[in-house]
Amino acid sequence: MEKNLKKVRIIAILLMVVAIALIAFLGLNIKENGTWKSKLPEFNLGMELKGIKELHYILDDAEEDKEVYIDSEGKISGVVAKEQDSNTQVSLETEEGKTENSEEPDKTDIEGYTKETRTIKANNEEDINIENFEKSKQIIQKRLETLKVYEYNIRLDAVTGEIVVELPDDDNVEIAQSMISTVGNVEVIDHQTGLVLIDNSHIKKAAHLSNYSNGYQSYLQLTFDKEGAEKLKEISNNYQAVTAEDGTETKNYISINMDEQTLSTTYFAEELSNGTIQIPMGNATEDHDQYMQIGESVDRIVKIINEDTMPLSYTLSSDNHINSVITPSMAKVAIIAFVVVIALISLYLIIRFKLEGLKSAILCIGYIAILSIIVRYTNVIITINSLIAYLAVIVVNYVFNIKFLKELKDNNRKYIFRKNMKELYLMIVPVCIIAVIFVFVPGVVISSIGMILFWGLLVQAVYDCLMLL
Repeated sequence: MEKNLKKVRIIAILLMVVAIALIAFLGLNIKENGTWKSKLPEFNLGMELKGIKELHYILDDAEEDKEVYIDSEGKISGVVAKEQDSNTQVSLETEEGKTENSEEPDKTDIEGYTKETRTIKANNEEDINIENFEKSKQIIQKRLETLKVYEYNIRLDAVTGEIVVELPDDDNVEIAQSMISTVGNVEVIDHQTGLVLIDNSHIKKAAHLSNYSNGYQSYLQLTFDKEGAEKLKEISNNYQAVTAEDGTETKNYISINMDEQTLSTTYFAEELSNGTIQIPMGNATEDHDQYMQIGESVDRIVKIINEDTMPLSYTLSSDNHINSVITPSMAKVAIIAFVVVIALISLYLIIRFKLEGLKSAILCIGYIAILSIIVRYTNVIITINSLIAYLAVIVVNYVFNIKFLKELKDNNRKYIFRKNMKELYLMIVPVCIIAVIFVFVPGVVISSIGMILFWGLLVQAVYDCLMLL
């Protein structure tokens, strides 16, 4: 009776391993809205396997004559706003998402400022130097890291200032392009006139806040330094809705701009005395996917604001796709060769060790399947070098199984298993140490090798206990 139960248990476990292998190799597809979708994440392929997007950035040489405000010290304090049509504005009142149509008042001269027409250049001549080239490169690197782009190359031409960025050619390329080319200059301006009220230098930090009231709503919170807080207090008193004696209401708006692109336009319902402003981004929505998309955009804005502002303005001059060194036909041949080798090894195990060999062959294929699923879910970046590490741990697992089966005798399964595990891991202690060290190395090529070795040896140490059945 006990032997029969043991056989049933072994068969059940082997069937479960087969099921896991089928899911790993064929995918877990579920029908949604009439289409089949895989629930397994895709392998995270590195640049050399996926292909490279080569982005060339050059110094922006744009220049334009604009009417600007000049303060008493001769500094530019904003671009005179052009005549605008009525716009829908978002209020900071308690009723989130409230909208109003504003009528633009006539622009008049502003005391303390004069208007002049000047040629505004994207980059001033005095800012174009090697120090700012290097600083721009470092800021781009930080932004890519905060965007969690783990694999990239950056090259700088120290003479022209041209920067070449190589990224994996995937869906994140457009987001990375936007992060790279954004200067990050944030200003609070008078929406009616264009006069700068608070510039970037007074912002201490930015944060992303959110809540749910009449829908999901994201906010960009800006915290100002002491001088900026005083200016914000004054602004919040000046830019409110004012009701005249005849009942007509006038609203003066501010705009929060980044690189002259408006993030939000609003007015105030009360005085802000704590040096912090919360700006609604987008409209409140019940669509959670849309809310998450807006939130991701706000997160990127926050990261840009909290990092250094780019000292120079760059523009994308060209983007080139560089194909992977591994062509689709080469990948297909490699996969077929891998399957054939596994099939031949499995056939050898079955012929040599009969039922024990069949069980071992199934468990070894299950090991490959489980390791591939773990690699998917842990988002390990697959490179050519990490593929070699992947093959290495598979070979180690097969060698262990074959050695175990050769030494296996009646009633000594546990002893032989412990003996072989001890010998194996004593022999590969240096490899285990290297794997752990490699995991924490910043370079993708090295860290991906470490991750494959780490998960491969860890899974083997636990999974091969099924050999005791």
